[in-house]
Amino acid sequence: MASGTKHFLYNRREDWEDMGFIQGLSAGDGGLYLGNAREGTYISRSLDTLEKGTVWHRLRLESTLPDNARLELFVYCSDEDTVPFLGGSREKLDDWLEKADGKTREEFFRRYGQKNWDDPMDLTLYGLQGRYLWFCLFFHSYDGEAMQVHSIKLEFPRIAFIDYLPQVYRGADSRDSFLARFLSLFQSIYVDLEEDIDQMPARCDPAVTSPEFLRFLGEMLAVPQQGLWPEEKLRSLLKQAAGLYRIKGTRRALEQVVELYTGYAPRIVEQFEPASQPIWRQDQEALERLYGKRRQTFTVLMPGKAGGPEEYARLYQIIQSFKPVDAVCNLVFMNDELILGQHCYLGMNSILGRSRGLVLDGGAVPSAPYLAQSATGGRTNEQSAI
Repeated sequence: MASGTKHFLYNRREDWEDMGFIQGLSAGDGGLYLGNAREGTYISRSLDTLEKGTVWHRLRLESTLPDNARLELFVYCSDEDTVPFLGGSREKLDDWLEKADGKTREEFFRRYGQKNWDDPMDLTLYGLQGRYLWFCLFFHSYDGEAMQVHSIKLEFPRIAFIDYLPQVYRGADSRDSFLARFLSLFQSIYVDLEEDIDQMPARCDPAVTSPEFLRFLGEMLAVPQQGLWPEEKLRSLLKQAAGLYRIKGTRRALEQVVELYTGYAPRIVEQFEPASQPIWRQDQEALERLYGKRRQTFTVLMPGKAGGPEEYARLYQIIQSFKPVDAVCNLVFMNDELILGQHCYLGMNSILGRSRGLVLDGGAVPSAPYLAQSATGGRTNEQSAI
C-alpha cells in the first residue's frame, strides 16, 4: 500500500454479512442499505491486527445520506477480545454481541466506545490504541428515506509525516502536537494521490474497472454508440478495441463486432460476390432486391432468433458506426420459414433432410435429399421426392 499501512476493508456483500451483525439493514454488493425503516444497526466482529498496542491510523467511509438522515459511528478498541465489564470472565466480546439484543448492543457502544462521530467520512484515529477494534454504525432516517453506506476502510498502524522531520521537531509528545495534526492533512492528500496512481493499471483494465470508469474508457478509446452496449459486452469490446481499430472497416471487423454484441456469428455477403456469378445475369432483378444494385452494398445476415425490431434497430446503429463511410448496409434478420424470393441459407435457416419413401404400384421409390425444415425450427412444407 502506498502509505505503508495495512487495512481492513468492507465493500462486498460477503464482508458485511460474514464480518458483523446486521439489524434492520440489508447487505448487497453496493454496501449496507436502509430502506423504508427508520433505524438500522451494523456492528462489526473484532478486527485483529495481531499486535498489542497497535495505534490505529485512519478511517474512510463512503456513504449516500439524504438531508434528513443521520449516521453515527462508534469505535471500541482494546488489547483484549473479552467483555470488559464481566470481571474475571473470559467470554469473547464477539460471542456476547452475537447473543445480545439490539438495545443491549447499542448501550454497550454508547457507554464503552472510545470515539464517536456523526456522518463520518475521513477520520484520523490517533487516539485509538489496541490490538482489537470493533465499530458500530447507527442509521437514522427521520423521513424514512433510503440511506446507504458503500464501504468502510480502517488503516493501521499509525504513520505520521512528522516522524520524517529533523529531531528538533520530534519531542516526546510530537505525535499529538499541532504540527503533527497539521501535517496529517497534507499526508492524507498525498496518500490518496499515491493510491490513485497505484490503482491506475486496474482502472484501465476493462475486465475489472468500475462501471463508471468503464464508460470513461469507452470515451477515451472513441468507441461509438457505447450507450447501446450492455456492461459485460462493452467490457469484451474494449478488451479487443485495439485489434478492432487496426482492421476497422473490413468484413472481419464487422463480423467480430456483430458477434460480440449479439452472440451470433453473422454471414456477410458483399454485393460483388453474387454479381460476379453467372446466375446474376439470369435473375438480376431478384438478386438486386436481395443484395442491392451498388457494388458498395453489403448484406449482414442474422438468424431470426437474434431479436425483434428493437434489437434490429440497435444492431443497425452499431454496424453503421463500424462500416466504411461510403458502404451501404443491408441488415437482414432471416425468416424461420423457407419463402421463395427471400434469403435462404443452409445451416442458417434451412437444413438438408431426407424424404420418406413413396410407394407406387407396389414398389418403393428411393428417398432423396431436399430442403426439409428451418435450421431454427421454423415451418416448411414437407415434400416427397418422386
